[in-house]
Amino acid sequence: MKKITVMIVPPGSSKIFKFQLSRILFILMTMVLLGVIIYSVWMVFNFSTYIYEKEKNKTLAARYDLLVKEREEDKKKLEKIRKDLSEMESLLGKISNLIGVEMSMETTAQERFDESTYESKWIGDTLKEYSYISRDSFLRLSTPLYIPLNGWVSSRFDYRQSPFTTERLFHYGVDIIAPQGRIIRAASDGIVVNIKNDETLGKVVYIYHRWGYVTIYGHTSQVYKSIGDSVAMGEPIGEVGVTGKTTGPHLHFQIELLNMPVNPEISGMKIANKTLIR
Repeated sequence: MKKITVMIVPPGSSKIFKFQLSRILFILMTMVLLGVIIYSVWMVFNFSTYIYEKEKNKTLAARYDLLVKEREEDKKKLEKIRKDLSEMESLLGKISNLIGVEMSMETTAQERFDESTYESKWIGDTLKEYSYISRDSFLRLSTPLYIPLNGWVSSRFDYRQSPFTTERLFHYGVDIIAPQGRIIRAASDGIVVNIKNDETLGKVVYIYHRWGYVTIYGHTSQVYKSIGDSVAMGEPIGEVGVTGKTTGPHLHFQIELLNMPVNPEISGMKIANKTLIR
């Protein structure tokens, strides 16, 4: 049987190692070596794939957690939107009861896109009187503009030092000094929705006007109207008094739009600084 001679020469050495192997043994050893090399390559490839998949799964897990968190946040936002819509529907219901106009947040596709239908629904019979009027213009028409009392402006819609303490507080209306018993008049057409005794403002009259406006008249002594009465702009509603916490006879006049205090002067009233209102 033929044999194969294998010679090994170490680097930097003149000594030669040689040995003989039978052909069958040589083939077997070659196949084993190739098998080891192939197996090693396979192991390296699989290990690299394992590392890659592990990092990929870690990234996907982090992304999944982020999506779950975003989903929970979206659910909270959706619940808040539903709550806000419910509160808006409740507010619209209250406004509808006060002004006697049916108002609803449910609209059809035609109502959402047909401006004339939208204007007719919210402005109503006013469209018969005007060829065109914008919602903003109509809102301005409903703004209380009449100065309710002749007198001296002592405090405006701004921060001020409390007359009872040294604390700096925001004053949500206009104080108009006038003699006790002077006539107070309605700032705009509306309905008397409340008359009550308040610890601070004394006897207070609340008049509701269109489009969410409410005017408030504080420190009155005598009230001419009752809850539910309709009033016209400039109509007498009461008299200046010293009820509640006050340093003297005056009217606290306040305007609210959808329960938010607004500056009476910006809303339309023009009051000269520290001068007599005529």
